Amino acid sequence: MSKISRGWRLDRELLLPSSKRDFVPAADAEKDKAYGEVNRGSELPAWVGDKGPRLARKRPAKAALEVHLSVVVPVYNEQDMLAGMAERLAPHLDDIAGEGRWQFVLVDNGSTDRSPAICDRIVRRWRGSVRVHLPQPNYGEALYRGLREAKGPWVFIINVDFWDEHFLRWCFRTRGAYDMVVGSKRADMALNEQRRYRRVLSWGLNTILQALFGFVGSDTHGQKFIYLPAMRPIFEQCIMRRGQFDTEFTLRAGRARLWLAEVPVPIVELRKARNLMLQKIVRNIADIWRLRRIIRRVPIRAATRYPRWAREDVEQVDPEQAALLFEMGRLRRGHSALDDGTKLEANFSRHDRKWDSVAKR
Repeated sequence: MSKISRGWRLDRELLLPSSKRDFVPAADAEKDKAYGEVNRGSELPAWVGDKGPRLARKRPAKAALEVHLSVVVPVYNEQDMLAGMAERLAPHLDDIAGEGRWQFVLVDNGSTDRSPAICDRIVRRWRGSVRVHLPQPNYGEALYRGLREAKGPWVFIINVDFWDEHFLRWCFRTRGAYDMVVGSKRADMALNEQRRYRRVLSWGLNTILQALFGFVGSDTHGQKFIYLPAMRPIFEQCIMRRGQFDTEFTLRAGRARLWLAEVPVPIVELRKARNLMLQKIVRNIADIWRLRRIIRRVPIRAATRYPRWAREDVEQVDPEQAALLFEMGRLRRGHSALDDGTKLEANFSRHDRKWDSVAKR
């Protein structure tokens, strides 16, 4: 309840400390009980401060921009890297999608350090962002929950220590051409700076996927860009969790008459492996055996559509090529699916115009 008198308003919620002003819609209460806590950020206006109770002058509400891009980030004990990731990534997202037209979806899955508090600060700073809390560490469940909470039709899936600006920019600029783009750390080994044994393990896993499932790509884990309306039915059917959720997700998409693509991305190890490799290998073998029984029941509906792009195509974006891919998407999905309030020319960002001017010299 609130009182309004002479243009001034005293809202009872303003008397609460800032830590207690996080709002969760009632409609999501039951879902949150079942799957974990969801923090959607403060619903108070941005001009309301956090310095204790005070009178707030009533001001006209500012129309919220529609979210066109969601960035899903699984978080597990990332206190040393999480804030820096958000600070570095946010300017790129402002330039790529437009300020206020994107959101972070941070999925804290069982962190025991200060990661939950850092997530809350990120959610408060970039309005429209969401923090989801899971009680136990589970990478696959974190991806699943993040995709369910995403509001935008276009979604990036990244890790705190594994994301690539050029991949993000190229995917969003050519959005609509593909239902999912996989950022592969194995597509160009000149970009892979992992330790040798990590590269061997990735090669072994991919070889098994090719032999058992007929997978034509070089990677199923890591960064992805997806068109959520087309991919939502796919991830809702996925049974696997933990490390093989995105593997099942990718395999199902390849059999579902969807358009997929693969782009090479660089990877540098910024920290040591958290789990013992022997334990991880044993768990992956058991999960793949279970996944084989699941995928055998999934029919192949059409020939695989899985083109691969070179790193040069991603870094040196050709305007005509990007425009062609964008128009392909419009023809496939219809104009309304890609109408996000800006003309195609506006999608060529400052970064792209700078590169185009260099290429013409």
